[in-house]
Amino acid sequence: MRVDPLRSSIPEMKKLHLCIALWILTTGFCVGQKKKADSYSEYKSRSSQSSVAELLRNAEMAKSSNAAQALDYVQEALGMSLAQGDVLNEARCYLLLGEINEQITEWTLALENYNKAYQRLAVRFAASPEYSKTLRGMGSTYLKVGNYEQALSYFQQALQLKTSALEKAELQVSVSEVYYQQGNYQQALAATEAIAVNQKTGDEILLGKIQNQKAKIYARLKEVDKANDFYQSSQLNMRASGAAAPARDEALKQTKEEISGALREQKRFDEDISLRNQAIDYNLESNNLNEVSKDKIELSKSLVAKGETTQAIQQLQEAATLADSIQNPKDEASAYLTLATLYEKNNRPNEALKAYQKYSRAITRQAEQTEASQQERAEILRKQKEIESLSNEVIAGQRAEQTLLQQQQLTIYGLLVLIAIILVTSYFIYKSAQASRRANQLLALKSLRGQMNPHFIFNALNSVNQFISQNDERAANKYLSEFSRLMRLVLENSQEDFISLQKEEEIISLYVKLEHYRFRDKFEYSITIDETLNKEAIQLPPMLIQPYIENAVWHGLRYKEEKGKLELAFHQHNNLLQVIITDNGIGRQKSAQLKTANQKKNSSTGLKNIEERLQILNTVYKTQYTVAIEDLQADSGTRVVISIPVTT
Repeated sequence: MRVDPLRSSIPEMKKLHLCIALWILTTGFCVGQKKKADSYSEYKSRSSQSSVAELLRNAEMAKSSNAAQALDYVQEALGMSLAQGDVLNEARCYLLLGEINEQITEWTLALENYNKAYQRLAVRFAASPEYSKTLRGMGSTYLKVGNYEQALSYFQQALQLKTSALEKAELQVSVSEVYYQQGNYQQALAATEAIAVNQKTGDEILLGKIQNQKAKIYARLKEVDKANDFYQSSQLNMRASGAAAPARDEALKQTKEEISGALREQKRFDEDISLRNQAIDYNLESNNLNEVSKDKIELSKSLVAKGETTQAIQQLQEAATLADSIQNPKDEASAYLTLATLYEKNNRPNEALKAYQKYSRAITRQAEQTEASQQERAEILRKQKEIESLSNEVIAGQRAEQTLLQQQQLTIYGLLVLIAIILVTSYFIYKSAQASRRANQLLALKSLRGQMNPHFIFNALNSVNQFISQNDERAANKYLSEFSRLMRLVLENSQEDFISLQKEEEIISLYVKLEHYRFRDKFEYSITIDETLNKEAIQLPPMLIQPYIENAVWHGLRYKEEKGKLELAFHQHNNLLQVIITDNGIGRQKSAQLKTANQKKNSSTGLKNIEERLQILNTVYKTQYTVAIEDLQADSGTRVVISIPVTT
């Protein structure tokens, strides 16, 4: 009794299904454990992407006006980001911390936080806007602390990124500033000249910054007229741009001082006075009263240098009054000290004493203000430490939970390894069963091909015997010669699974010729092959067509009273080679009536043989061989259509 290897592998398949089910359950358990590890402390269930983004937006809005409040937002956002393992938002938190630290001139902390953001963004988020912003922040901070090489390095890294033309221009201005701070004025000037400004876009802010940068450089080069021209143009462009006053005024302030210093050095006091008066008008318009107070103090120095003491005193008094009104004791103290010194030089001791007294009171208020500022600064630094402590606690908590999770997973991984072994073993058992089944099917196919040959040989020898019995020796010799040639071709190809259409045509043509030689008075035949077919390339199973031709001749045409016709046609339809065998014999119904019991048995065995061959071919080679047999008009013949998938 033959055992189907595929059926014998059914228990293994059940094991396979069981293993897959266990694997799904185990994987689900692992995912559940991982989710538990990612949620802890107060961030457990309320952590969400949207809440982190909202906190960061609030921090961004508060950082300029209320650094302490901004730090509170950042602290909560950082805790959530760490709990979620959200590296991008974690980096955004550190970036904001760096900006806040830079704003309060805590350069060391700024660099630490910028560096943390840089480490988290450089690998996975190098194309993000945050990465570019981090590079600019690091460059700016290194510039503030005088580390020009590092500042230049980070600005140049930012320039290599894909950024807008405006951002690149801003970075080139920063590069120029590095060279300016180094004292390399020609290179600083060259960096500004390389910036392309699109005048059509009306980018007055950028144009104003470039002009302002050139003004500073020319002031250091002592080309004061050029410096002043660029400074005036810069003011006009920045005003027209509607740029935010603090950023605009800070950019212009340093340039103004550079030009003023150069003018005083060249004793061009009238021009310096004009420059200061213009700055006072500009800052009054911007409501920048702190800068107005400073300008009046500096204006007084040029007035004194010109000998206009009365006007100088008036400017100092106005500066002191203004500084007092805006609670700026530092500038108030500076104004009264300068005023007291001026009174002394002009032999006005009483006024000098009063000015010194006011100076003393202003110094006291300045000390109080400084102390309050230091306390506020200390509070901000305390919050910074809390944030750092939070970061360490969250990381430590994650590590602890990861350790616990790892211990839990060791057992799970062991089970997974066992399941993997079972899966692999089951897979190989299944493949082995498939291979065995295929081998059995190929063996059965070979056996069926072998069964075709004896039937064919028997019929051919009968034909030879008939010629001999008729004493037609010449015909017998000729027939036997053609038959031996046919047998050689059949035997050569019977061991092959597939042969070319060319070889099959040769065998079929020779076979039909022999049958016609014997029954020449019974039928004529024609073989037609579509010229578009590549007979050498197309492959088909051997001895698949011959049995149907044999049936047509032996059971249809040889019983016909008048001469019949056998037509054999090959053509391609879509991806199928169609072999159409048509005869106008007596038909299947009448042929069945004439058959003996032995003929019926042989015919049944032959058709069953072909059906089994086709079934095995379709199973083994995953193809679709089909045979359609139809009766033509009553008692007028049969058509067989064999559809063979085109295989090359």
